[in-house]
Amino acid sequence: MLLAVAVTGTVALWPQDDKQAPQPVRAREYKPTQACLLTPSNGLADPQSAQAWAGLQDASTQTHIQVRYLAAAGEDTAGNAAPYLASLAVGGCQAVVVTGDAEVQAAVQGAHTFPKVQFLLLQGGQGIAPADGNAKSLTVANPSDARTQVSAEVARLVKN
Repeated sequence: MLLAVAVTGTVALWPQDDKQAPQPVRAREYKPTQACLLTPSNGLADPQSAQAWAGLQDASTQTHIQVRYLAAAGEDTAGNAAPYLASLAVGGCQAVVVTGDAEVQAAVQGAHTFPKVQFLLLQGGQGIAPADGNAKSLTVANPSDARTQVSAEVARLVKN
């Protein structure tokens, strides 16, 4: 009996052959496409921004695009939000989802500066109508609508 335990222990602890089947890669492969979110200074604590972020993550799962967000720190004005918007636009984002009144206003004023970037402006009720062809207004009655609309629009944009 002691011999059986010793043999079993030896076999169990014996170094394994290096020719085992390779383990599957757990890393997710992404497309070189980025969709980004610009939020007010409170970031994802804002309910609409949190739902928009969830929508971007849903779109990423469906399409394998990269997503990221940036909160516009400081004063809640269009002038203050403009550099944050520009940072995302020149930083490789093909689509920028914008939440927050000042941030949306900055996008309406500055979208023409970045013609290759698509802007999705999340607004409640009567929002500002974008003047440029690369900006689209998404009207959301409540924050939970933002997730569905953002996911669908971003998925549509990256498939075209």
